[in-house]
Amino acid sequence: MPRHGQTPHVLASRLPRLPPAHIPRPRLVERLAAQDAQLRLLCAPAGFGKSVLINEFLRARTEPARVVWLNLAGQALTPEQLLAQLAAELAEDAPALPTAQALQQLLAHRGEPIWLVLDDYPGHPSAGLDDCIDQLLARALPDLCLLVSVRQRPAWNLPRLLLAGELLELDAPQLAFDRQQHEQLVEQLAPRTSAAMREELWQETEGWCAGVRLHLSAKVPTSASGNHCWLREYLDHELLNRLSPEEANCLFALAHLPKVSAELCQHLWEESDGAGLFERLLARQAFCMPLDEHGTWYRVLPAVARALRHRISEAAATRLHLSACRMFIAAGQVEDAIEQALCAGQPEAAANYLERLGQEWLTGEQHLAHLLAWRARLPATLLESTPRLLSLNAWGLLISWRLDEAEACIAKLGHFLPQPTALRNRKLLANWQALHGVLAALRGQSVANARLHCREALEHLPEHDWMPILFCYSSLARVAMASGAPEEAQPHLHKALEIARRQGSLLFEVLLNLDRIRLLLLRGEFGRAQTLLEQSFALIGRRKQVDSLMLGRLHLIQAELHLITDRLEDAEGALRAGLEQAHECLDPFALHGFLGLAELRARRGQFDEAYQELREAERQMHCRQVWRYAYSGVLNLQGMRVLARQGRWERIEPVALRIQRYFEGDCRWMAPLDYPTLPLRNQLLLARAQLESGRAEQAEAMLQSLLAHSQSLQFAPLACEVQLALAATWHALGRAEASQLHRQALEEAERLGMHGLLRDYPRCDSAGAVENDQGNLLSQRERAVLQLLAEGFSNQEIGGYLFISVNTVKTHTKKINSKLGVKRRTQAVMRAKTLGLLV
Repeated sequence: MPRHGQTPHVLASRLPRLPPAHIPRPRLVERLAAQDAQLRLLCAPAGFGKSVLINEFLRARTEPARVVWLNLAGQALTPEQLLAQLAAELAEDAPALPTAQALQQLLAHRGEPIWLVLDDYPGHPSAGLDDCIDQLLARALPDLCLLVSVRQRPAWNLPRLLLAGELLELDAPQLAFDRQQHEQLVEQLAPRTSAAMREELWQETEGWCAGVRLHLSAKVPTSASGNHCWLREYLDHELLNRLSPEEANCLFALAHLPKVSAELCQHLWEESDGAGLFERLLARQAFCMPLDEHGTWYRVLPAVARALRHRISEAAATRLHLSACRMFIAAGQVEDAIEQALCAGQPEAAANYLERLGQEWLTGEQHLAHLLAWRARLPATLLESTPRLLSLNAWGLLISWRLDEAEACIAKLGHFLPQPTALRNRKLLANWQALHGVLAALRGQSVANARLHCREALEHLPEHDWMPILFCYSSLARVAMASGAPEEAQPHLHKALEIARRQGSLLFEVLLNLDRIRLLLLRGEFGRAQTLLEQSFALIGRRKQVDSLMLGRLHLIQAELHLITDRLEDAEGALRAGLEQAHECLDPFALHGFLGLAELRARRGQFDEAYQELREAERQMHCRQVWRYAYSGVLNLQGMRVLARQGRWERIEPVALRIQRYFEGDCRWMAPLDYPTLPLRNQLLLARAQLESGRAEQAEAMLQSLLAHSQSLQFAPLACEVQLALAATWHALGRAEASQLHRQALEEAERLGMHGLLRDYPRCDSAGAVENDQGNLLSQRERAVLQLLAEGFSNQEIGGYLFISVNTVKTHTKKINSKLGVKRRTQAVMRAKTLGLLV
C-alpha cells in the first residue's frame, strides 16, 4: 500500500519523505507540468528546494508512470556505477553492452512512461558520465522523462534541447520562495517572530528556504550546542567543501562587497585571472545572485555574505575595500565608491566623492536614504568642509523635512564668503537664497520671505545650476497654491517644466508633474490629473533604475484619486505600494500614505485601526526627525475627520480652534505646501461641529464666508463639500432653499466624479425628504448611532463604542425614530435603508 500523500504509481522506488513544515509551491509544480519536455533541469545552489520540488511534482502526477529516483549525492561516479544503480532500482540485470547503449536499452520499450530522477547530479562529473547522459537525451526515448537537480549546469547539449522544445530549466531566482511562502514558513517554524525580524530575515535570505530554516534554528539554543551557527556549518559542508582553496578565498573576499562583476574581479586579482575565477564561482552556484537582467552585476546572498565575512582579516578587508573603491570611481559609480571608502575607514575620500554627485541624484532611486545614512557616518567637519557639500546636505534635509538641521546647514554657507571672484560670490549667494527660500516656504511662517528669496535666486543663479532653479519655481508654485493665489502656480510650473525637459531630467519632470497634479486635484479636474499621473508613471518607466522616491509619491497621489472616486480596494493597493517605496528611501511623503490609510479605515467603520494608522504616522515622523509642524496639523485634521465619522463632534471643536489660531492674525502661517487646503478644511469641520452643538447661525456665517473663498480660489471639490454643510445648516434653520442647495451640490459632486462624497451624502427625492422631515439630514452623531443599531449593537454597546452614556444613546434613538416617522428601532433601520441612509 502506498503511504498517505504518495503517488500510487511509484513501483520500483519510493519517493523521499517531504521535509517538516513543507511549504507547497503549486505555481512551480504547474510550470513543471505545463511543458512536456524531455528534460526538466533544476539548477541552483544548495537549499533552494530543488529535490523537494521534484518530489512535490511527482506526487501531484495522476497518470500511471514508473518513477526511478537515483540520489547521486553530488559525488563523482562513473557511467558504469550509474548503470549499476539504475539496474538495481529496476530490479533487472544490466545488458552486456557498452555503457551508453546499455543505459538506453534498459530504459527503452518499458511499455509505460518512466520518470528518471537524477537528484544532486555531480558538479564535477567525468567526461564519460556527461557523454552517456548526452547520448541518452539525443535518443529522445518516447516514454522517458528526466528530472535533474544540480548545483552546476551540466555540459550537455542543452541548446539543442531548448531549440527542440525539450528543455525546461529553473534557476535560483525562480525556485526562491516568494514573500507569502516565506511568511508561511516563518509562521510554521517560529510563529512568535516579530515583524521587524521577519522583514530582516526576508532581506537577508531573499527566498532561500534553507537560510530561513537555519537562521531560525540558531534562535532556538539547545543545551548541547548553545547558539550554534548552523548556517556556517551548512555552508562548510554544502558549498566550501566543493570549492578549490582559490575559489573559496575569492568568495570570502566578495562577501565584503555590495556588488561584484567579472571586470571588478579582474581588477582585484589581475595576476590570477580574477575574471575567470569569478566565472568559476558562478558556475559552481556559489550563492552569487544576479542584480541585473544582463548578467553583469551580482551580489553574494546577504545571509551567506554575513556568515563568510569573518574568514578574512580586517586588514585584508580594508585593502579589498580600497581597491574596489578605486575601481568604482574609475567606472563612474560614485555611490559604490563612497560606500567602499567608508568601509575602508577613509571618510575624507568618501566626502571628496560625495561632491561629484549630479544635480538630480537626490531625487532618484533610494539616494535620499543613502545620503542620510552617510551623514550619520561622516564627521560633521567633513560634511561642512565645502559649499557644495553643505548645499547637497541642505537639499537632502529639506526634501526630508528635517528643517532645523537644514537651517543650520544653510547658515554655515556664510562661512565661505567672500569667494575669490565676484562671479563665484554671486553664485554662492544665489544658492544660499534658493535654499533659504525653499526653507521659508516649507516652514510657512513667512510667505513674503519665501517669495523674495526664491525670486532673487532665480535672477542670479547660472543656467547650469538648474536643480536649485527648479526647486525655486516648484516652491513658488506651491506657495501660490497654499497662500490663496493658485492662478500664479501654473506659469511657474510651465517655466520649470521647460527647463527640466531642456536638461533631459525625467526625474524633475515627474517631480514638477506632482505639483501640476496637486493643482488639478484642488480644481476638481480629476480626469486630467489621472492622465498626467499615468504619463508620469510612463516617464519613470523609461528609466532603468527603480526610483523609489518618485514612484512612492506617484502611488500615494494615485491612492488619493482612488479615495475621491470611492475605489477603496484600488486605493488600499496604491497606499501599500506607495508606503513601501517611501519607506525604502526614507521619504517623509509617507505621511500621506498613513493619512490615506486612516481615511480608508474610517470609511469602512474601522475606527480603532484608523487611529492606529495616525499614531504610527506620528511615530514615523518622530523617528525621522521631521519638523513637527510639517505633520502635526494634517494629523490632527485627519483625526478630526475620523471623529466626525463617529459623530464625536464635542471633541472636534477644541482641536479645530487650536489649529485655526495658526492661520489668523498678523503673524498667521501659510498652509502646509503638501496640504494647501488644511486651514479651509479645518474651518469646514469647525462649522459642522458648531452646527451639531446647536449653533446653526454661527455655523452659517462661517460656511458662507468659506464658500465664497473656495469659489474664488476655484477649489471646486472643497466648495462642493461646503455647500452640502451649508444645506444642512439651512435645513436646521428652516430655510426653504436648503433642499435646492443640497441637490445642486450633489449634482456638482456627481459631475466631478466625487463618488466618495456621494456615498456620505446619498441623494433622496424631495417628496420623501419632505414627508419625513428631510430625514436624510440626520446629524452625524445620529447617523453613527443608526449605523450601530443596524449592526445589532445594544444601547450599552453603542455607548461604549461612541464614548457616550446609555441615556444619551436613548435620546439619539428617540430623535432618529421621530425624524424617520417610526416607533421601533427595527422600523428605523428599514426606513433608513429605504431612504439611502444605510447601505
